[in-house]
Amino acid sequence: MASQEKRDEYRGGRESQKNRTRKALVAAAAELMRAGNEPTVTEAAQAAGISRATAYRYFPAQEMLQAEVALFEVGGPLFSAARENCSPPEAMARLVRRVGAWAYKNEQALRTLLRLSLDPATDVRRPGHRVEWIAEALAPVRDRMDDATYSKVTKALTLLLGIDAIVVMTDIARATRTEALDSLEWTARTLVAAALREGKRQTRRG
Repeated sequence: MASQEKRDEYRGGRESQKNRTRKALVAAAAELMRAGNEPTVTEAAQAAGISRATAYRYFPAQEMLQAEVALFEVGGPLFSAARENCSPPEAMARLVRRVGAWAYKNEQALRTLLRLSLDPATDVRRPGHRVEWIAEALAPVRDRMDDATYSKVTKALTLLLGIDAIVVMTDIARATRTEALDSLEWTARTLVAAALREGKRQTRRG
């Protein structure tokens, strides 16, 4: 048991370090871009004090780095549901649409990242921002869902965010951009509303 706890702690520490490294590279690139430059991965690495080899493990191409900067240049896709004065289903729907629009704008870079991440030989890891975004959007109603319902809906919602959803909508569903964004938004709204109803029923039974 103690050995497993140590392994879990080690993995958690490594993930935290990876997140810090990625954020440092993005922050350095954003600063260079605000100064009017279009930084290469090497230039961002130099500015962040990170080795070139490490930087390229996170961002194998300049376009990927620029796409990540674009995502966070105005604070990222998150927003406060309370500040927007909308319900949690609507907050999630808006989040999904906003991220979808960003994914379309950076589609080629994100498709490259997806392809590389599926090849174990590249050691390219995707950041997994969507998990944090979903938790943030559902935080106001977390206590209105039992653990099982919350687990199901948060996992289902990950399918609607990022380049994965855009690939399916474009390549499989043959949807236009408008059709895709409308469908993804509707699905997110419907899923959260259904989870809230299910969570309410479970609370009553309990």
